Amino acid sequence: MYNKTTSAYFLKYGKITDSFKTNKKLKKKKYKITNKEVNMLYSYDTSVYIEVVEGMAIVVIGNQDLTVEPQLFVIHRNFKINKGEYFSFITLTSLSMLNFYTYPSTKKKSLDLQRNISYEPICPKFMVSEICAYYYMVKSPGYIFPGESHGYFEITFVDSGTLETNVEGVEFTLKNYDLLVYGPNQYHNQEIKSNEPCSYLTIIFESNLQDYANIINRVFHCPREYYQILDKFVKETTSPLPYSKDLMLSYLQELLLHLLQYDLEEHITKPATPIHQHFENELLEEILAYINEKILEPLPVDDICDRFSISRSSLQNLFRDNLKIAPKQYINEAKLAKSKVLIKKSEYTISEISSMLGFNSIHYFSRKFTHRYNITPSDYAKKIYD
Repeated sequence: MYNKTTSAYFLKYGKITDSFKTNKKLKKKKYKITNKEVNMLYSYDTSVYIEVVEGMAIVVIGNQDLTVEPQLFVIHRNFKINKGEYFSFITLTSLSMLNFYTYPSTKKKSLDLQRNISYEPICPKFMVSEICAYYYMVKSPGYIFPGESHGYFEITFVDSGTLETNVEGVEFTLKNYDLLVYGPNQYHNQEIKSNEPCSYLTIIFESNLQDYANIINRVFHCPREYYQILDKFVKETTSPLPYSKDLMLSYLQELLLHLLQYDLEEHITKPATPIHQHFENELLEEILAYINEKILEPLPVDDICDRFSISRSSLQNLFRDNLKIAPKQYINEAKLAKSKVLIKKSEYTISEISSMLGFNSIHYFSRKFTHRYNITPSDYAKKIYD
């Protein structure tokens, strides 16, 4: 993050001023800046005044003995550089035009840098150029996709059930919230060997990503933030807004960026001490187990607080710090996830499932289910046995 010449940090080297414009003793000279890096700094024995005429530029300031890393400031408004300070300029745009105001008798010194200082623009390392296809599927036990290979990337994300896939002769098993990336021209098949249906999202896309060796041929168990990105992706697939498709590309690229640095990211916020972490882990596991056990019963947040002798705010913090979600929202999502399992078993009607899970009405349940999974409960049931 760059500072500006208007920031307090710059006061060590100069200050913002327009007073030089009325000083008739100063001599003006125009400079054209085209360089994106510098290897030399300059110092004057009097103050120097700078006026930006065109473009945007950075002033690089360093000390004579180079014991401190040179500082970079984006030029904002006209300013003065104190006498004796070593400085130079880098343009941010294709070129910048600056006016220098100095006294006629001013003398200049130069200083060679130990290394070049350069401006590094923020540019994407890769782009998702096209989403070729995307679909959400619910397949019954015994389903077999014989296999294919193509010149595109492909993501498969399982949100319920178990999916077996063979990639170039290597077997992988994807369970709830697991994700796998197929690389271009990788032959792969898919099969459901369990006795339960499996629902999963597939995205096929084109990208100029070159450094993908670390994200293919491995199963990622997605933390909640990844799942939320995919959730936003799915919601945009039916959005009527003009830039919804652009958002889909952005969400897909965001997911890939997380996968590329998956091994470097902290997926769970850790408390200050191991003892505290251990306590939170055990308490959270007990609460989640209780919610799962009582999922077919009403689960007011206050009842959970009473059960585990914890304040409402502490419960909120526990879920926020470890799961990035509020307790009530977690319970609602757990109930909706349970409804998918019950629908798959085909032992109850949609109305009975709605009542079992404590929803006020089947219409309310249907609305929440559709909003969460972008498909109605009845259509979901049909897809399982389609």
